Amino acid sequence: MKYKNKILTATSAVALSVGLLMGYSNPVFATNSKTTAKADKTKDSSTDKKEPVQTSTSYDLMVKVGSNRNYGVYKSIKNGEPVKKLASASDYQYAHIQSDQRIKTQHGTYWRIYVNGRKVGYVNQNWFTRNKIAVPKTVSLVRNSHSDFAPEDAVSYVTNHMGTVIPTQDITISEDAIDCSEPGTYKVKYSYGSAKATVKVTVRKSTKEGVADADSVQAKPFSGDLKSWKTYYGSSSNYVTKTDFAPDKSKHSYTTDNSNMTFKTRYFQPVLLSVARDIKDDDYINRVGHIPEGIAISDGWLYSSLLSSTKISNGHIVGYNLNHLTNAFNGQYLLDMSQKEFNSYVKNIKVSPYIPIGHGQAMGATDKYIYVVNYDNKTLYKSNRSEELLQIRKSDMCINKIWTFKCWNGSDSEGRYFRNGVVVDDHKMYTTLYNKQKDQTEYWKFNRKGDNWYPTMLGATKTGIVSNTYTQGFAYDPKNGNFYLAFNDVIAKIARDGEVKDTYQFHTGREIEGIAVSNNRLYMNLAQRAELLESTEKLTK
Repeated sequence: MKYKNKILTATSAVALSVGLLMGYSNPVFATNSKTTAKADKTKDSSTDKKEPVQTSTSYDLMVKVGSNRNYGVYKSIKNGEPVKKLASASDYQYAHIQSDQRIKTQHGTYWRIYVNGRKVGYVNQNWFTRNKIAVPKTVSLVRNSHSDFAPEDAVSYVTNHMGTVIPTQDITISEDAIDCSEPGTYKVKYSYGSAKATVKVTVRKSTKEGVADADSVQAKPFSGDLKSWKTYYGSSSNYVTKTDFAPDKSKHSYTTDNSNMTFKTRYFQPVLLSVARDIKDDDYINRVGHIPEGIAISDGWLYSSLLSSTKISNGHIVGYNLNHLTNAFNGQYLLDMSQKEFNSYVKNIKVSPYIPIGHGQAMGATDKYIYVVNYDNKTLYKSNRSEELLQIRKSDMCINKIWTFKCWNGSDSEGRYFRNGVVVDDHKMYTTLYNKQKDQTEYWKFNRKGDNWYPTMLGATKTGIVSNTYTQGFAYDPKNGNFYLAFNDVIAKIARDGEVKDTYQFHTGREIEGIAVSNNRLYMNLAQRAELLESTEKLTK
């Protein structure tokens, strides 16, 4: 959605040498540019010079977008020819690709690439997805005079003629914002150079959509008085800070005070999936990680939302195929494993483009799609604004569709604005919030009919579930009909009507950054090295 203080993508996303030779009028990365040329010496006195065998140009890091085209990745380029094939580039199609060097030869142009943070080799420029604006075909907006839609939120990526990702603010968009106060249809046009795209944006007609009754629900009593710390004090064994860490070599096992649940390590995730460098020299398009926020688990895949800063609302979603990534530790060794192992490993990791994900703690996944609510973490719970729900294709991790939804209690004078939710199928979403004014934790269901999302308040729990903190994870167990809420070292099992059925107190000292239910097990992701843990017990009513 459009907010006055919205932070846009970093302007340093494109690396272009002196720039003019690239046909790019707004060069960004020119600081380290240098060109070297090799040419056969000639003995004649002619002023004509032979074309050099190859010329090399260096840049600051830029992001590239791969493709499924069949090109090799080579260890080096010598005398104008690629030397020693290391991989098939198509294996890296869904990885995070960065580059900092171009070599032009008489037979083609090659770029040195880094894959998920690891320097690999050189690939032909024709492998990249070039001159492309990736946007969904349609965006559907709830009618709401209190919200506008920012068309740049629909962009997954934009690439120039070299396959380099361009900052969203550098493209031309036909509409600055879409007014959602009246129904209508807009053709929003996007362009950058020869790349063009159009999105059909519709403001829905209904004035009743999103209007519900929250006053008829009686909150269930709760006197658990659960406590939690304000500032984390723990970390995994070999994690000190985001720049000072080593691989963990032992699994963790955490059992609750009441011995009613135990979690054990399932998978240590990489701290970064981009080239490691001082964060002050990095930018948000280049950097993947280091802050995990939310998770979803579907068909054996872990999907984790990652931010580079808690001050922004754009980030990445990373998918890990746990059906094949069965070793809990190997994800920490992407820079150290053999090239053959790396090529096989990264085929089971998918990294989304730099897209709007809010604070990343309202997610879900279905057979074909990942869902995330793009919300503003500073907006109050009682706001009458709309929120964005992004549907992301599992296949290529790009935005497939966007809806907005709203939730008002009777009228726009009393809204509900959610930071936590879980999408359980392509037509249903559950959300939760703490209503400070009424001193109750609320549970809502949204049903989709066509493109309209209709909220219903299911239940409430009197007071907050735990003091001193906000919800950091929300999941739904469809088999037993229970919600799970996570707060730092505390998890609560709650019926749909708000009755607290059980509580689980741990002592990890680490923030829980997302929980999920899959195969009748509960999963949680811990921070201070992202670590997925799985419950040893099956979930019950």
